[in-house]
Amino acid sequence: MAVTLTISKTLNGAGIADALAGGSTGLDLGQVINGQYVPIILQSANTGYQDIYVKHDAVIDPIDDYSTYIAEFTGTYGGADSAANDIATLIAKGQLDDESTANNSNGLSAGFRVEHAGFSIGSLGASAFLPSRAQVDIYGNNGTDGIDLASAYPLHVDALVFDDGGTEVDATTPETGKIGISGDSVLGDNAHIGVRFYLEDSAPNGGILQWDYVHSFSFTA
Repeated sequence: MAVTLTISKTLNGAGIADALAGGSTGLDLGQVINGQYVPIILQSANTGYQDIYVKHDAVIDPIDDYSTYIAEFTGTYGGADSAANDIATLIAKGQLDDESTANNSNGLSAGFRVEHAGFSIGSLGASAFLPSRAQVDIYGNNGTDGIDLASAYPLHVDALVFDDGGTEVDATTPETGKIGISGDSVLGDNAHIGVRFYLEDSAPNGGILQWDYVHSFSFTA
């Protein structure tokens, strides 16, 4: 059987379908200022990020080998340059990121980061999105990481949560890269991650940057 993912902004929410420049739909992270990140609430408190929840519609078996990577934008391009140049720029920013801060307090953070702390993201405070933690991935890091299927980042166990009647709780015994079926409190029936885009102080160019955030998995019925 075919298995479909639902990627939403809230637990049990509708699939993400923000209107993007160019006419496609996807996730719009908003406008970022040099030396900051987006979404942002208060930089000094390291607050602000976009929640993403992932679930699937398989009814017997979990999905496995779940991982993510960035790729050239495949929608109708509406950015400031070209889809090919945008993905090259994004990878370069990930390689540029100095990885030393969570909130870009030194203006040297750059690129797309993902936090896999699941239910606990909002309570991490100063350590949320800190690259020294195993739950945090930087896409384009080293110029090689998270840029294709071979280098994709696996889903960290801390991202797995269980929808307990509309209340989000941690999965009891999650496994790397697995998302259980609806009602699976052991593996978890949702992945909960947070995402941010960072812009370094010295970024020279403005305009819209677009890329694909690819979610890959395997399923055996």
